[in-house]
Amino acid sequence: MRVVLSLLLLSLLALPAQAAFQGPGSEASGGFKGPTVGVEITTVKQALDSKDNTPVMLTGHITGRKAGSDDKYVFRDATGEMTVDIDKKIFSGHTVTPENTVRLSGKVDKDMLKPVKVDVKILEVLN
Repeated sequence: MRVVLSLLLLSLLALPAQAAFQGPGSEASGGFKGPTVGVEITTVKQALDSKDNTPVMLTGHITGRKAGSDDKYVFRDATGEMTVDIDKKIFSGHTVTPENTVRLSGKVDKDMLKPVKVDVKILEVLN
């Protein structure tokens, strides 16, 4: 009985902390809204030619999902197309279609003998 009461007490104490926390990507999260500095790579062409772990901010369209993958998508801008890796949690409940313009922030991921991709950390739907 003591164990059950202790667990109940701990869960009740933790509940307000969880309710107040809204991490990155949540709809109601606040934070800075303004320009991102320190990103020089803004096109697919530049990303394909850059070094591993280089920060990027790409604006364009997600045109499709890679067959056999839950988190790999084809991204296109005016300079070309490439694979982007977007975890489901990054979508934050948004539905994105090929008609939507999106801004992706992340890092270039270069693995030996694999195509260059971008590991997306932030997805913004612009329209």
